[in-house]
Parts: sequence; structure tokens; C-alpha cells
Amino acid sequence: MDAAQGQAAAQSWADRKRFTRIIPMLAVMYLLALICRNNIGYAFDGMSQSFNLSATISGLVGGIFFIGYLLLQIPGGHLAQKVSAKKIITISMVAWGLVCISMGFIQSGGQLLTMRFLLGLSQSMLYPTALILIGKWFPQRERARAIGYWSIGATVSNFIVGPLSGFLVDTFSWKMLFVFQGIPVLIGVFFWIVLIAETPAQAKFLSEKEKAYLEAEFASDAASADQSGSKGGMGLVLKNKFVWLLTAVFLLNNMFNYGLSIWWPTIASSVTGSSYTLVGILSTIAPLLGLLVMFIVSGHSDRTGERKWHAASILIICGIALAVSALTGGAPFVSIAFILIAQGIWGGFSPVFWTIPSIVISSAAIGAATGLINGVGNLGGFVGPYLFGYLIDLTGSTQMGLFFIVGVQLMAGLLLATLRSPKLKTAQQEIQLKNGLKSK
Repeated sequence: MDAAQGQAAAQSWADRKRFTRIIPMLAVMYLLALICRNNIGYAFDGMSQSFNLSATISGLVGGIFFIGYLLLQIPGGHLAQKVSAKKIITISMVAWGLVCISMGFIQSGGQLLTMRFLLGLSQSMLYPTALILIGKWFPQRERARAIGYWSIGATVSNFIVGPLSGFLVDTFSWKMLFVFQGIPVLIGVFFWIVLIAETPAQAKFLSEKEKAYLEAEFASDAASADQSGSKGGMGLVLKNKFVWLLTAVFLLNNMFNYGLSIWWPTIASSVTGSSYTLVGILSTIAPLLGLLVMFIVSGHSDRTGERKWHAASILIICGIALAVSALTGGAPFVSIAFILIAQGIWGGFSPVFWTIPSIVISSAAIGAATGLINGVGNLGGFVGPYLFGYLIDLTGSTQMGLFFIVGVQLMAGLLLATLRSPKLKTAQQEIQLKNGLKSK
């Protein structure tokens, strides 16, 4: 075997091992986090009856998670880059598992708000830390696929959280919903500790040739990213116009995403008159479409190297689909169908969007920048559900809430379309060359 064949073999085995070991564990971890985060909508009716909550306060309960979620995003990204992403995720899993279980024993609306805030705080370092870990394991040319496969955890959680949460609420109670969904998180901590290594260099399951191949790939990425000679730092991150543009896009997107997903059980049950179990089963339609869109969009984005328009187009199409839903309220099942279409198409957004920061922001600053984008952007998860609930109380229906999140999603897509950076074009051309495509 000559040197070229040896390098190709090392690449093949390294790719296979990383995509079958690192990504599945990250996906399961993220799945468990999202189940504990998004189950709240199925508890709204029970909470309202137990603690006499209005729709506005229920929306506050759903959204206050993201106030806590903001607080440790930036230090989490920094610590993941400088210390240990694996250890931070371990601590986070233990904390949010215990908080989720504790929500099954609350006795007042005040305690409910407190525990939802603590749940957000305990998960606040999770997303930027996971992105940093992916960055340590996957070079730029395959990062959209890696993030896409990791995001399967988010998509699969939508298959599970609806039917499981609906069944638990209908069969037991809204409090037992939290207990049963918190226990698997604590079990998962053991597998995370045993199966995950911090970097390829520390991985016992990679050969020396495989490690050398990955080291060369990362060195090439670092050289390309830092050609401008810029150096990172929190001060430069805060002054970076790309950071704030991406933060605004992510904030508006999350107003749409969480405003819709948290209030989905209420919308669907009021329109169809169905039980939560049936509503949960109905909710599995969107993830099926989401998986298809995610694989097509992230795969095409990786092959062509184009990022911005792939992500922006998804946001705009989602907004249009939801607008159709809001305008067809007189035909309930048509309206529900277009909500599911909007949720499904949205599944292709995150894998492509999260490749953009590492292109337009220097590698030395990417940890802090990712934390800022994700942390501040996730405040949309507070604003969206809260204002949706307020509009329900104000108008007595969900239609105005739907129009509200249509507007913010269209704004997000149009804002992302304004992003201009020579680095986007350079990165696109480099990926096309690596993939044997003619650059434009």
C-alpha cells in the first residue's frame, strides 16, 4: 500500500469511527435535553388547573427557561474551548436530570417558575459546548454533516416528546411527566463518561495514522480561518458585526421555533378536540419531513460549500407555510397540516446555520462568539412563548399568535440574506475544490 492509499484508508476509518461513536452519543444527549425542555406544553392544562394560571403566565413558565439558559452560554463556550467540553456536558447532564425530576414535586406556581429557570441554567452550557466538541472532532469540510447528524437528536426528540408526554399526562399526571423523563438523563451520564473522549488525540479507538490525518485536516482549517491574521478575544467578539447579525437571526428564529412548539399541544387540541396522546402522535409528522429536509439541505450545502442561502431560504419558506396556516383557520385540518409543514422544513436550518460562525469569525474567538449567539439568541425562546400566551389572553384565540411568529421568521430569513463576507465565498471555493467541484 502506497502513501496515498494509506492516507485514504486512515481517512475512511477515522470518518467511520467518529460518525458512529461521537455523533450518536451527542445526539442522544441532545435528545434527552430537548425532551426535558419541550415537554412543558403538554403540562399547560394541568398546571393551569392546579395553580390557576392564565395563558400569559403559562407562556412565562414556558419561556423563563431561556432566561436561565442565557446566563452561562458565553463562559460555557469559553471553558469548553480552554478546559474540557466533556466534563462540562457531564456536569450539565447531572444537574438538569435532577431538576427535571424535582419538577414532579412542586407545590405552587412560584416553585414552577423557579424550577423552569433552574432547568434553563443547568442546560445553558450545553449547546455551545457540544458545538466546540464537534469542532474538535470534525474538520470544516464535514462539519455541516456532523452537526446535521447530531441534530438528529433534536428531530428524534420530536418523535418521542409528543407521544410520550401525551401518554404520561393522560395516563398518570402532568407531574409524573417530569419524573419519568428526568430519570433517563442520569442513566445516560454513565455512558457519556465511558464512551466519549475530549479530542481525537485522546481517543483510544483511533489509530496513530487516523490521528495524524485528522491533525493535518485541522491544521489546514486553522490556516484558512486565520489568513487575515485576526486574533480573538471577548472585546473583539462584542465589536464583530457578524456576531450580532447572527445573534439577531437566531433570536428571531427562536421566537418562531419555541413560540410554535411550546404552544403546539394547545393549538392542536383546541382545533381537533383530541386527547394529548393523539396530539402527540400527530406531532410526529413534522419530524419525518424534518429528517428528509435536513439530510438533503446539509448534504447539498456540504457538497457545494454554500451556507447562507441554504439557511435563509429555509427560514423564509417556514414563514410562508405558517402564514398559510394562519390564513386557513376556517379549515382546521388544512391549518394544522401547514403548521406541521413549517415545523418539518425548519429541520434543515440549524446544521447549515451553525457552520457560518466558524467561517466568518476567527478560530480564536469562536468559542465566546458561539456562546453569545446561542445565549442571547435563545432569549427568543422566552419572548416567543410569552407573547404568544399574551396574545391568546388578549384575543381569545391562537391566530394572532401565529401571525406574530410568521412576521419574526420572515424577518430572520431576510436579515440572514443580508450577510456579506468574503470568507463565505473563500470557504465555499475551498470546499468545492476538496470535493472535486468547479468553483463559481
